[in-house]
Order: sequence, then structure tokens, then C-alpha cells
Amino acid sequence: MSLYFRDIPNFDYVSRLPGAKISDYITVKNLFKRGKIREDIFGDLQYFTKYKIIGDERPDNVAFKIYGDERLDWLILLSNNILNIQTEWPLPQTAFDKILLERYGSYDNLYNGIHHYETKELKTSSGDILLKEGIIINDSWGSNGNFISGIETSFGLFFYIETDSTVKTYLRQAILGLEVGDEIEVKNFDDDNFNGKFKVTKVVKNGNNYTDYIEYKLPTNAEIPTLNGTEKINYISTIESAIGNIYYYQYYDYKIEEVVNVPIANFITPITNYEYEAKIEDDKRNIFALKSNYLNVILNDIEINYPYKEGGQQYVNETLKKGENIRLMN
Repeated sequence: MSLYFRDIPNFDYVSRLPGAKISDYITVKNLFKRGKIREDIFGDLQYFTKYKIIGDERPDNVAFKIYGDERLDWLILLSNNILNIQTEWPLPQTAFDKILLERYGSYDNLYNGIHHYETKELKTSSGDILLKEGIIINDSWGSNGNFISGIETSFGLFFYIETDSTVKTYLRQAILGLEVGDEIEVKNFDDDNFNGKFKVTKVVKNGNNYTDYIEYKLPTNAEIPTLNGTEKINYISTIESAIGNIYYYQYYDYKIEEVVNVPIANFITPITNYEYEAKIEDDKRNIFALKSNYLNVILNDIEINYPYKEGGQQYVNETLKKGENIRLMN
């Protein structure tokens, strides 16, 4: 049996039991006097160790393995701020399967139905990450900022209009899908005024929807720079299409100086309903447990903080308060 309730102080509550007299009270545990781990310990990972819940382990099983006392199950819950064990602790496998079958209606929908899609990690030949792994998407998406990829290309012809700080440049390698409002990052100019992130203000494309030249504005006037051949535009792009209509992810690989087409299967993966639910459940298995050598510190804190402090009309003693009987006052 858990030790948690042993030290919680009591509260005399006006009895509502059938047949109770108007002056009768019933003694209950004051659950509002909830124990907790003090902030300087709870917020410091050095006091805790990682633990992964195995199979159908309950909090008391974990407490026995770590502390040799299953009655310290409450400490396992406090260490992870778990208030509702029904929803915040991993379910037994049989209960988990039953709930999912009720939720999705059939085994076919559960195991074969697609819940959503996720991205796979894409890298350039130089190891730069184009697309992060695990971005959750639906079966269609727009340019919402989730799909950020760095596509490096270099400047071709470059013009700078000093009167209004406008830059007009032809790109050495045109980029498909560049739009007004997209962000570019310019780097490697000797004059730092020309380096930084800028919003594209104008895009002129050729017949195949590839960028011909772009314009953007600098925040300040600067002198016309001399191109040295190392300046680059790091184009921050977003995928705009639907799963059913896009068959590749295209980017320009600056290292090999080639346009690379990645088939959809290589950067998007479907996640079934079961995989989605199983991941949520599996994440619950990763918990923290207070290290054994700090156990007495927590127990002492609770012993000090649980007793009632003297004072107030409800105070009876360190372990008991008594509620007002409104019925007697009328």
C-alpha cells in the first residue's frame, strides 16, 4: 500500500452520509494538501535518472526496482508531475489495443489507415540538412514555413541601385518556385551591408517557372560592391503542392553544381493510425526517477511541510483541521 496518504493531514468535513445528524462530522484526507518536490530539486536533472517503463509495469513496480519499496510509487508520479495515471501512464497492452479498436472502428483502419505524413531527413552532398526529419503534415500542404530548406546558388549579373537600396541580381542557377515574400540569405560579400536575410520584392521567371532574376532591398545605402565569385544566395524555400501532385523535391546542390530531384518516397513517409498512437504511448514510457541518495531529502521535506501550522479557526492540531458547519450557524 502506498505511503503517500499516510502523512497527508486530515480534515473533519460535515457528514453528508445517509442518517447523519446535523452536528456529525466525517474525517477525510485533505487531498488539497498535495505533496510536491521542491523547485530547486525538480528543476535540476542532476537529481534524477532516466528510466524507460517496460511492458505493463505500474508505478509500484518501478518504485520497487529503483528504491526497493513499492510504497514509494507516489514519488515516481511526483517526479514526473503525473496527476492522472489513467491518461499519463502507459496503458496495459490489452487495454491499449481495445481502446484503439473502439476509436478507429476496425483493424484495417487501425493498421492501414493513414493518420498523417512526416518528412524524412534530406541532406546535400556536403552534409547540410535541407529538410528536417519528423515534421508532421497532412495529405496536402501549403507554404506554411514548415518546409525550410537551404538551397545555395551563386550570383550571376549583379546590379545595385543606390538611390533606393534595391538589389537586382541574376542567379547563376535558377530556382523553381521562388516567390515574392520568400526569404533569402546572402553571404560572403566583403561589404557586410550586403550580407544578411532579405525578403524578395520581385521575381521574374522564364517559361518553365524557373527564376530569371530577383530583386530585394537592403536596409541601408551602401557602395556598389565588386563581385569576387564567392558570394552566395541561400534561398529559404517551402514546398507548395499536394501529396498526389508532387513527385519529387528539387534543390540545387552547390557542391556538385547540379539540380537534384528527390522522389517523393525519399522525403515523405506515411504514418498509420496505429503508428501514431503507439508513438504517443511509447513517449509516456520515458520518465525520470529521483536518485535514491536524495530520497531522504524529499521525505524530510514532506514531513516538515505536511503538518498544519497553528492558527486560524479551522486548526485543531498538526494533523487535523475542522470545517465550519454552516447548518449549525443558520
